Amino acid sequence: MVASFLGSEMIDDLWIILTPTPPHKHVMELASFADRWNMLELVFSESGGVHLSDIEQRLPSPHYTVQTLTYLRGSYPDRSFYLCIGGDTLQTLSTWFEFERMSQKSELLVAERPGIPLSRPTELEMFAIHYCEHQPLAVSSTDIRLKLAAGIEPGPEELDPAVLEYIRREGLYGWNKAD
Repeated sequence: MVASFLGSEMIDDLWIILTPTPPHKHVMELASFADRWNMLELVFSESGGVHLSDIEQRLPSPHYTVQTLTYLRGSYPDRSFYLCIGGDTLQTLSTWFEFERMSQKSELLVAERPGIPLSRPTELEMFAIHYCEHQPLAVSSTDIRLKLAAGIEPGPEELDPAVLEYIRREGLYGWNKAD
């Protein structure tokens, strides 16, 4: 989706903000912040237009998107922000903490996900929503973690080989640690 967001001409650069403890995730299913950061660096260190950010480490917990957007708007008042999400997230965004306030702080840039309609949920009528051209792939981080826990190696179309090697070396997600 990164290439689709950058190719949309809506944004000049893409900030990937790593959340220390996502409110909607169970801690047991996550690797440590350091491990997740290292995996992001493996994938995006050579990607032009992509910037990794750890700003949420400096923000109070819980790490809600509306709080991060408030911080960004205050820190960068001359910038416009787009929340870049998949169509699956668009369909559930109204369940997020104070989602209505998010519409005052950013617009949405949405990429299609397989089998998910790109229709605007009625609860999100206050958002400016833009859709980017995207060839959807049936790849899910949850599915990848489940495969790894079952000892099944994801293919390179699902998981960057350097990240797979890191997961193997560090014994993450139930994968047997390499000796």
